[in-house]
Amino acid sequence: MEALKQALGSGRLVALWYDAPHLHYLVEGPEGSPLQEFQVEARGSFPSLAGEFPALDWFERELWEEHSLVPEGHPALKPLRNHCLPYPFERVEGLHEVPVGPVHAGIIEPGHFRFSVLGEKILHLELRLGYQHRGVERLFQGAGLERARLLAERAGGESVAHALAFCQAVEAALGLEVPPRARQLRRVLLELERVFGHLGHLAGLFTDIGYAYAATQVGKVRALLQGQLERLTGHRYGRNALTVGGVSFDLDPKTQLEVRGALSRLGLEAEAQLLSAFKQPMVLDRLRYVGAITPAQARWLGLVGPAARACGLGRDLRQDDGLYQPFTPVLRAGGDVLARAQVYLEEVRQGFRHLERFLTELPPGGGWVDEAGPSQEGELRTAFSRVEAGRGELFYWVRLQGRRVEQVKIVDPSFKNWRALELAVRGMGLPDFPLINKSFDLSYAGCDL
Repeated sequence: MEALKQALGSGRLVALWYDAPHLHYLVEGPEGSPLQEFQVEARGSFPSLAGEFPALDWFERELWEEHSLVPEGHPALKPLRNHCLPYPFERVEGLHEVPVGPVHAGIIEPGHFRFSVLGEKILHLELRLGYQHRGVERLFQGAGLERARLLAERAGGESVAHALAFCQAVEAALGLEVPPRARQLRRVLLELERVFGHLGHLAGLFTDIGYAYAATQVGKVRALLQGQLERLTGHRYGRNALTVGGVSFDLDPKTQLEVRGALSRLGLEAEAQLLSAFKQPMVLDRLRYVGAITPAQARWLGLVGPAARACGLGRDLRQDDGLYQPFTPVLRAGGDVLARAQVYLEEVRQGFRHLERFLTELPPGGGWVDEAGPSQEGELRTAFSRVEAGRGELFYWVRLQGRRVEQVKIVDPSFKNWRALELAVRGMGLPDFPLINKSFDLSYAGCDL
C-alpha cells in the first residue's frame, strides 16, 4: 500500500477496477513514464485512499455501488449512479439552493446540478449524475467480439475512440498485429472525430455568448466534416468502421484524393473562421477569467485531455503513438474557459494537419487481419488499451474467454473530468454556468455507463 501511495503521489491514476479477489490500480508516473499496476486484495472492504488522493473518489464509490466493496475511511461515501439509494446533498447553512435538472430545457442528456448561491454568486455546486446508467459493462459479459464492439461504439459520446480502445485491447489479448494501412485509417477516423467534436464545443461556446454568426459558420464546417466521415465509413459518427483486426472499409485512389481535397478546403475555412472569431473583443472579454481551474486542482482531480492541457498539464497519449511523430501537445496556462477554447482551436488546426499527412502517406496493403489465432475456447486472456479521445484519455480493460468477453472495465475521460465543473463555477455568477459547462463539454452517457 505504501508503494501505491508513493506512485499516486508522484504520478496519476489511470484506472481502478475489480477482478476478484483483487483491486487493480493502474498508475502512470510523471512525464508519461511507464505504467505501474498494483494489486490489493479486497474481500468485502478495502482501505480508502480518496481522502488523500481525491482522483480516487468516484472510483471507490463505484466499487462500493457495483461490487459491495466498502472503502473504509472514505470521506463522503454516497451513491454514484444508483438512484434507488438515498442521496444526501451537502447543504451550506444560510445559502439559497438552486436545483437545475435532471430534465433540462434543451435537448441534452439528464443531469442534476444543486447550486448553493449568495445572490447570483455560486459558492458551492454538487453534481448528481447516473440518469443515463444502462449497465453497459455488464452487457458485455458473455458477448461475442462483434456484439461487444457494437456495445463499445455506444458506450459514450465518441464512437470511434471507444471502438478503437476496445479493439486494441482485444487485439492485445489475442496477440493480433493490425496491418499498417488499417492502423493509419483508424487514425484518420479518430482525428476526424476529434476535429468535428472540438468544432461542436466551439460552436456551442459561441452560441452561449450570443455570437450567432461564428456559431453558424463553425457548425457548418462541423456538419460537412461529418459528411466526409460518412463518405469514408457509411455513418456520420463512424460506426461499424472498425473491427477486431483492422477496419471494414478502404479507400480507392480517387476517393482518397477527393477526401484530401475536401478536408483541405474545410481546414482552411475552419481556421479562417476561428482565428477571426478569437480576435473579437466580445469573445475574449466573455471567455477570459471565467471558470478557472488551477494546475494544482487539475492534478488533485486527475484531469485528462483538453481540460488538463488548458491548465498546463502536458499529457497527450498521441505522444506515445509512432504514427503521430513528431508530436507536441497543445498547452495553455490559464485554466479558464478561454484557455480551454484555445486548446480546442489549436487542436483543430493540428488535427487537419494530421489528416493531410495520414491520407497522403497511406500505406499500401490490406485493411484487416483474420482474427483466427491460437486462442482456445476456454483460454482466459486479459489486456488493456488507452486512446487519446477528443475529451481525453479513454481506457478499456478486457478479460476474454476464448472469443467471448467475460469482463470489461471502461474509464471514459468524462468520468475523471466532471468533478472539475464543481470547482470551476465557484465564485462565478449563475449565468456563467452554461458557458463553463460547455467549455468542458462532458459526456453524461460516458460517465454513467
